[in-house]
Amino acid sequence: MENIKFIGRDKELKGIKNIIGNFFLVVKGRRRIGKTLLLRKAFPDAVYIFVWPDKSLDWICQEICKENNLPEFKNIKDILNYLLDQKKLIILDEFQNFLNIDKSVYGEIQKIIDDRKINNKFLRIAVAGSSYSLMNKVFNDSASPLYGRRTNEIILENLPISDLYNELGLSIEEFIILWSVFEGIPYYYELIDKKISSINNLKQLVISKSAQLKEEGKVILSVEFGRDSKTYNTIISAISEGKTKLNEIASLFGNKKNEVIKYLDTLRKDFNLVRKTTPITENPDKSREGRYEIIDNFLSFWFLTIDRQRSLIEQERFKEVEKIFENNFNAYLGKKFEKLVITLIKENLLLKSKNFDKIGSQWGKFEGENGKNSYEIDILGLNEKTKEAVFGECKWKDKVNALEIFKELSQKTEYVNWNKESRKETLVIFAKSFSKRISEFNGKKVLCFDIKDMGKELKKG
Repeated sequence: MENIKFIGRDKELKGIKNIIGNFFLVVKGRRRIGKTLLLRKAFPDAVYIFVWPDKSLDWICQEICKENNLPEFKNIKDILNYLLDQKKLIILDEFQNFLNIDKSVYGEIQKIIDDRKINNKFLRIAVAGSSYSLMNKVFNDSASPLYGRRTNEIILENLPISDLYNELGLSIEEFIILWSVFEGIPYYYELIDKKISSINNLKQLVISKSAQLKEEGKVILSVEFGRDSKTYNTIISAISEGKTKLNEIASLFGNKKNEVIKYLDTLRKDFNLVRKTTPITENPDKSREGRYEIIDNFLSFWFLTIDRQRSLIEQERFKEVEKIFENNFNAYLGKKFEKLVITLIKENLLLKSKNFDKIGSQWGKFEGENGKNSYEIDILGLNEKTKEAVFGECKWKDKVNALEIFKELSQKTEYVNWNKESRKETLVIFAKSFSKRISEFNGKKVLCFDIKDMGKELKKG
């Protein structure tokens, strides 16, 4: 699918093209997000250099010189200085790989930057990297030679949902199914076959014997973890299976909670693969109700369908793997539908008339007839100034009876103590389709959105 990588990238492209004079630009983002294409589109005449992860520095230098018809330089410093003296803009891709090849290269590049700045000589270098942790080590560690040397930085995020939906031209249901796995990663959408269903695309691309993306999760993680993957993989796998609380994860490590907290903090802060969520009404720093979730949809799906079924895959029992996928996918999709709705509200594509200071999920405990019980609300949006609260439920089901859901949701609102006496409440349901809609319940305003309604809002953008 041509040019899909440039949906919604106009802002970044314009920002790069507007950089005037000398620069040392850093572009970060997860694997397959479109960093390389963005830079090559912005700088079509640049000298492009890929930093191989598994080659020697001598080999890389030889390859650069051969590909670009340069004199036979023996080191990176001489190559870069030669190109810059020729007024050539340089793109260095997978820049973090020098850490494992020869990290002295970063000191050499620091000298190039400093010397050219002092002498007001031509300096136009753009670097890109797929490893969140290693790129931070190169640029955010105060002991690193390149700390403080970047002049500009872009962190490339997922493609905007409305742009992606409008470009693909799929039905809203087919789009949501693909988004639940591929989210906003452009490369994955290039691989889809629009002649077959989204479910069959997922089977063909991720689950089948010859699937292109069958080992994609392993590659993403190896970029981050290298050899230290066993413990982190165990934790992420546990979260994907629904073990989202600290004590549940710690049970896999002899209940060593302090040790597990350390690993979780590393996954959150150093690798940006996991996040901790808390009820939206609570202070995240003080709440005891923390849950952990995998940030990336594809990794979440890959752990459930591939990593978890590794023993079957090794025996090439792919029909059984497909059957497990078919049996479990609806439950998986239900959680991602909830994530999609919250994202669309945050991006002001749904509930556009509402302004929230906080938006997220809500859960907790309440005193019932049989002691303490727990409750969960999929979506809670709060406005501190107007004292407005929007309570929402997400149902990835057809023919939902709104009256029944609103009865249950209205009961759950009683357990939320936020401005209980003075707040204005709106109840809302998001579903695949409804058998019965209503606009009022017990004197409260209620809203019903099916996925066709959501598709119309996305069309507007």
